Amino acid sequence: MKIAHALFGGYALVCLAALTWPGYALLGNRIEPYVLGLPFSLAWNVFWVVLTFFVLAAFHRAHPDS
Repeated sequence: MKIAHALFGGYALVCLAALTWPGYALLGNRIEPYVLGLPFSLAWNVFWVVLTFFVLAAFHRAHPDS
């Protein structure tokens, strides 16, 4: 297995933990502070979706045949 695949798998697990019970309940489950006018819980989800887009784009750029 290539190191990039292992790193992407690790990122996927971190993202999963951040958007489900362990991470979201401890870090993302609150309303204040507001981030760019959004409640923190919504901004938390938007942040992870945008970050995932950039990680997937970087992975695709590094491995276009995968």
